[in-house]
Amino acid sequence: MREPSYMIIIPKNENDLKDPDILIENLMKSEVLKVTDVHMDEDRGLIVDFEIDDTKREAAISPLDVEVPYYFRPEHTFTEEEHKAIDKAHAGLSVCMDFEGDNNKCFFDQLRFMNALMPDMLAVLDCPSEKLLSGKWVALAAGSSVLPAPRYLFTVQAISDSGEEVWLHTHGLKRCGLYELEILCSDKDTFNDHYKMIESFALRMLENDDPIEPGDGVFIGQAAGKVLTLTAVDWREALEFYPDATLGVEEDRDDGVHGEDTYVLMIYKNERDEEEKRYTIVQDFNQFLDQNPMYMFSTSETKRMSALAVERIPYLLKAFEKKECEIILKIGLVTDTAYWKGDEPQKEHIWFELKDIKDGKIVAQLTQEPYYVTGMKEGDIGTFTYEDITDWLIFTKEARITPDDAYLLE
Repeated sequence: MREPSYMIIIPKNENDLKDPDILIENLMKSEVLKVTDVHMDEDRGLIVDFEIDDTKREAAISPLDVEVPYYFRPEHTFTEEEHKAIDKAHAGLSVCMDFEGDNNKCFFDQLRFMNALMPDMLAVLDCPSEKLLSGKWVALAAGSSVLPAPRYLFTVQAISDSGEEVWLHTHGLKRCGLYELEILCSDKDTFNDHYKMIESFALRMLENDDPIEPGDGVFIGQAAGKVLTLTAVDWREALEFYPDATLGVEEDRDDGVHGEDTYVLMIYKNERDEEEKRYTIVQDFNQFLDQNPMYMFSTSETKRMSALAVERIPYLLKAFEKKECEIILKIGLVTDTAYWKGDEPQKEHIWFELKDIKDGKIVAQLTQEPYYVTGMKEGDIGTFTYEDITDWLIFTKEARITPDDAYLLE
């Protein structure tokens, strides 16, 4: 099931690819990794063995002709000049790694290796997830002490026809040793929520220490008091529930990409159904989608987002000094004790508008009513430390900027 993580660097200057000795010299000078061996393999290209954070890795690198496929989704914002340069690119450098151990860490290590190999790149084609990554983002992510978001490991694609039917499926999970996910017979009114279902399930697969096997029930959210528990079913079996499907049918799987190790998400309506492995189509939950469905974020992802938001506070401060933007902050408020888990305090993460920065602290105004904090209401102003921040957004005239794409402020 596991496939290699194959990425292609698009250089700013194609002359940078003509002398491999310079690329190896870049790696040798890196303070992030240590090269232990370099040798040529007739089939795979130049093999580089290296150590990073006391972990041994191997990467195969090779120059190649390149053309960006039309279906690759730009994951980041590119300038008009960058788009033109990418369209004109004819040469690239492939970097292939096998993921072993924590998948997020493997992805991070591959980014750091590529950044050390070519520190000033234009873009990266992440082939497993079919994404186009900004070279500026790669540099920013590689220099971070926080791992990239696990959503970078995969993409959820939406394929539609001339009618309303939408076929959702993932790319990228196989490099993590996981099966790909699908939802059949979605439509243009509901596919955004179905997208979130797939994304939430995929994140749980990536975060779980134990594998989630097909047939296992996974709680991912709720709406209108109804619990949403999903399970994965082989696509051949799932198609029996969708006799009118025109997309994702057997003829669409002849290329092999969607034929093996791919499973359709279905629903367990209750605990008894889960015990008896009796599932039904996700469309049975559609009646609740207009009632503010909430999809679960794991504690580890909340902590990761918070760490990244705090690490990149300097970008926020710089933007605030210019007074040409609106900034909102997500603050973790300690809930009323009635909502604690025993003696363990719980937090409600809620949005504030940044009003001022005084003495190294944030002054911000609450933009919505809390559910679990009765001591505060919409419009209240509070003072918080940087460590209280769990996320932030900067709205400029040109863009909406998160901690993840803070390179846009450079």
